[in-house]
Amino acid sequence: MTEDRSRPLVGEAQSVGSEECAVHEQLVEEVDQATLVGVLLDAVSECLVVIDERGRIAFANPAVEPVFGYEPGELIGERLAELIPDRLRTDFLDGFQQHLRTGERTLEWTEVEFPGLARDGTEVPLSISFREFAIEDRQYFVGVMRDVTDRVQRENELSTERAFVDSVFDALPDVVYAFDRDGQFLRWNDRLTAVTGYSDAEVASMHPLEFVAEEDRDDLTAALVEVFESGGLGTAEADLVTSDGERIPFEFTGAPLTDDDGAVVGLTGVGRDVTERRRREQRLERLNALNAVIRSVDEALIEATTRSEMERTVCERLAAADAYVGAAIGGFDTDREAFEVWAAEGVQVAGFATLLPAGARPLADSPAARALDERAVQVVDPAGAGEPAWLRDADWQGYDRLVVVPVVTDERTFGALGVYAQRPEGVPEREREILGELGRVIGDALQNAVTRELLHADAVTEIELGSTDGGLTFVSLSERADCRIELDRVLTFGEDFVFYVTVTGAPVERFLEAAAAEQGVDSVEHLGTNEDRHLFKLNVGTGTMTSVLAEHGARTTAATVEEGQCRLVANLSPDVDVRDLVDALTEAYPTTDLKARRETSRTLRTPVAFRQELSADLTEKQRAALQAAYFSGYFEWPSRSNTAAEIADVLDIAPQTFHQHLRIAEQKVFRSLFGDEPSNEAA
Repeated sequence: MTEDRSRPLVGEAQSVGSEECAVHEQLVEEVDQATLVGVLLDAVSECLVVIDERGRIAFANPAVEPVFGYEPGELIGERLAELIPDRLRTDFLDGFQQHLRTGERTLEWTEVEFPGLARDGTEVPLSISFREFAIEDRQYFVGVMRDVTDRVQRENELSTERAFVDSVFDALPDVVYAFDRDGQFLRWNDRLTAVTGYSDAEVASMHPLEFVAEEDRDDLTAALVEVFESGGLGTAEADLVTSDGERIPFEFTGAPLTDDDGAVVGLTGVGRDVTERRRREQRLERLNALNAVIRSVDEALIEATTRSEMERTVCERLAAADAYVGAAIGGFDTDREAFEVWAAEGVQVAGFATLLPAGARPLADSPAARALDERAVQVVDPAGAGEPAWLRDADWQGYDRLVVVPVVTDERTFGALGVYAQRPEGVPEREREILGELGRVIGDALQNAVTRELLHADAVTEIELGSTDGGLTFVSLSERADCRIELDRVLTFGEDFVFYVTVTGAPVERFLEAAAAEQGVDSVEHLGTNEDRHLFKLNVGTGTMTSVLAEHGARTTAATVEEGQCRLVANLSPDVDVRDLVDALTEAYPTTDLKARRETSRTLRTPVAFRQELSADLTEKQRAALQAAYFSGYFEWPSRSNTAAEIADVLDIAPQTFHQHLRIAEQKVFRSLFGDEPSNEAA
């Protein structure tokens, strides 16, 4: 067909209606109808098929080939069922036959989503529309099928993405929500209903501020306004109130929800339960406060001069801390078989003198006894302890936890510290550890106080002990060397003891050989001999009563061992429990017993008296040498300010003379401080 392009299809002077008629008439004149229909059928992108009343394909346009893989001619005469998947074929044919019989449609005929079956067996998603017509009393159906694979794929991708987002949204442990500027909820996850107890319908009808405590709404509103106005993030903490009135601390974080133009149309946010964080913060605050109390107690222990002052100060400092209601410290009185309270603050401990209220349980089964036996902190919940008296006392005095802390040193047990607290959630492990350390600090301080009081007391308790126990190093050594051993002095260096002893009845070589064979002797050294008396220095690590006595603040003053018999004299502070000390000795060395006990007084030299006695003992030249050496920095080591020669030059004497005066003066100072000098002479 040729087209005359020299004249327009529509004249300029014609109306719109006339133009349309002119176009139609010209098409009819120049193109026959069959040709026009054929061109149109070939040009459309949808698959067009005509089906007769037998269900066979009477016509197919070229668009079927890219969709189904068949050329149009191949489909003519074939059943339409060949283009339908097997799983749907029966239902389709049944519906088709029913329509032919009754005229009733069992399927939708317009824009129906239906899969087609391609030549290679794959299914093609289609959108199908049917129309019915008749020619010479024969029924035909026109099917228009559009391949919607791309659209279905996009929808599937969107559906998958939406399902993924929904699953993540609901799987989050936090509350997630979105609402518009009017406070109308747009979306929320399952966590919101689970936490609050409200149904989805109730949430949809509520304003976001209805979920928080009234006193927190102003802060939360300010945070929301900040998000809407600035377009930035906003954070606020508030108590979320559930449907049954429970309050849960939450942290809410919001971000702006914007439209395509960037305008803020709402807010999306996350609400996080911060209950555990609050608890951690509270525990940290308590631990910081406790550390401050510990530092305060340490300072008080350093400043205190007596044991009773230390005990009282410890209780006062703990009771003054916000973390505790009160404190008490005490120990077991073995004579009365009771627990004696030495000091208390903030709590009443009258009546049954124990760290716990009166109860029917035996004292040996009390938390205080367990703390001392196990040397471990005990925590008591009066409500669950099974003792009604304990619960009544806790209610009366305002505590719900009792922490019993053993007051100990590495070797000695002094007593127990009771710390009363209002702590419904319990006492965390870290706090127990800190209190346990405090118990050891107090124990060391009390040990030092006992020793200090003994050194400065004008009245002491003197005890005499006897023992034949073979586990004692010096008893065994005396038998092994067949000699008599007298204690001259014992020195303590940390946990080690150095004994200076005089040995008679055995030659030096035999005693050295016997001492080397003793398990408890770490080293032995011969210092000198005076006639038949030999002076030795022994480092003894185990097997001495002196170590047990030192643990209880007692000081060994004299001891002799001969023929397997040991006699030892020790001084201790009057407030030391002698029975407790003897029990500790007999537990270590069973054949040990108490021979005598007596209270003695002693005259203590004041610093002034000591200086007066020493000054009277020194000659003028000895005093001058000593003073010149001291004030010239001669005793500073390792960097002396002046040498001996320089000091001697100032005194206008020879260096040898200066050394002679200085040595004699030093010997007199030490003799005044430590007592008579040894009577031995160098061997």
